[in-house]
Amino acid sequence: MGQKLKFVLSDLYIGAGISTGGNHGADFVADDQFIEFLHEIEQESERYRRELELIINGNFLEFLCVPAVDHIEPGQTYPKEVFLNSSEEASLKRLHLIRQQHSKIFDVLSNFMHAGVPKRRITIIKGNHDVHLFWPRVKSRLRRMLRATGSRASLLLFAEEFVSREKIYVEHGHQRAEAINRYADFLDPRHPQDPSQLYYPAGSRLIIDLFNEPEARYFFANSIKPVTTLFWCTLQWNLILAADILNNLVQNSLVIGTNGAGPTRMTSSPSTNLLQYLSHREATYQTLQRCADDAVFRQEFYSQIQQYFFDNGQADSNTGRLSSCPNAPSDPLSMGRAAQKNQRALLRQAAEEIAQREGAAVVLFGHTHHPTQVPLKNGGLYINTGCWLNDYSDASDETWQALFSRVQTYNPLPSRLPYVRIDFHEADNPTARLLDFAGSPFREKIKILSLPDRIRGWVTNLFGEPPG
Repeated sequence: MGQKLKFVLSDLYIGAGISTGGNHGADFVADDQFIEFLHEIEQESERYRRELELIINGNFLEFLCVPAVDHIEPGQTYPKEVFLNSSEEASLKRLHLIRQQHSKIFDVLSNFMHAGVPKRRITIIKGNHDVHLFWPRVKSRLRRMLRATGSRASLLLFAEEFVSREKIYVEHGHQRAEAINRYADFLDPRHPQDPSQLYYPAGSRLIIDLFNEPEARYFFANSIKPVTTLFWCTLQWNLILAADILNNLVQNSLVIGTNGAGPTRMTSSPSTNLLQYLSHREATYQTLQRCADDAVFRQEFYSQIQQYFFDNGQADSNTGRLSSCPNAPSDPLSMGRAAQKNQRALLRQAAEEIAQREGAAVVLFGHTHHPTQVPLKNGGLYINTGCWLNDYSDASDETWQALFSRVQTYNPLPSRLPYVRIDFHEADNPTARLLDFAGSPFREKIKILSLPDRIRGWVTNLFGEPPG
């Protein structure tokens, strides 16, 4: 048996959503399972005296959905400004609230690290939801929370962008997928006009502007990936929300000049001024309404929107440019599936390039919430570590419809808890496997419910499953 062992997981989104009474879907609920996972791998390390590293590959903490306040009042509605403030001081307040909500996880992580033999350490790579780990005082505070200071300082490492060593490469992946979530400089993600604040790309602004609400009507908003797929789903089932999403993405992904005049009404086909036109909410809604009644207009408009997502989300100096925009299907759900396929193809392509450039035997991304293990041309593996949320990205059309129609209530516990185990053998060659700590294959837990079934579900949520 090899002497070194690594475990990699991502996208836990440990926040303070439960205590706010708000966006439950944005907070971590598998505390007990994660603690059990840590205990199990710690016991293996002790039993076989194996050096162990736990790599958390981005979005470990959910800063975007936590208000920067001193104390949270359950059910309180907070203004957008307390979510938009991304200063170092505001980020420290969020970290304190997250620690309060999930204190047991922080304690177990602290005890997990071990300076003696066998050595156990933790590496945290920042992602697009915990970009706040850029701030030096946030990292220092987290070190103190985990007792990783002094002689234990080397047990906790922070990676600003990626880990590339020992023939493995680990990166969160948002910089290689849709541009909606990308930073011009993720190594220094501060806002270019105000370095006391972090820059929030359009995908982050969408969460803050539309989904940080106490009613948590769209608890699944962070569980349908990518965000362009979420848009196409809303276009199928919630036209007002679709208009809000598209309007918000356009406003926050482009700097659009204005001369003070209102938008010009779109009368025939989408104009070359499409993005400027869609920066106005009312115009966006009117355009989407027209799509429902005019098949020719709908096809052309869908094509241009897909081209906008494609140009802004599928081209990048790091990943190269796909040759052309795929032909737009005629219905939103097919376009949503196509957006998923495109994003996953981008990460697969990036993994191929990284494996060749870095000489990596294993390339790992997160971000998409889609656990994947596929061979690479160099003989290595590309693995996506998925997420520890109850994710609906690959659910059926019927499941998506149930979510948007609010037939299904919040079902927090994930049915799949993916992670990667990497064993090192002779000559430090890594052998990686994608595994599921839940111990069972993915099972869809949402379906269209009859009225009696809805009543039964409501009673079960309150009192537990009845006997028999």
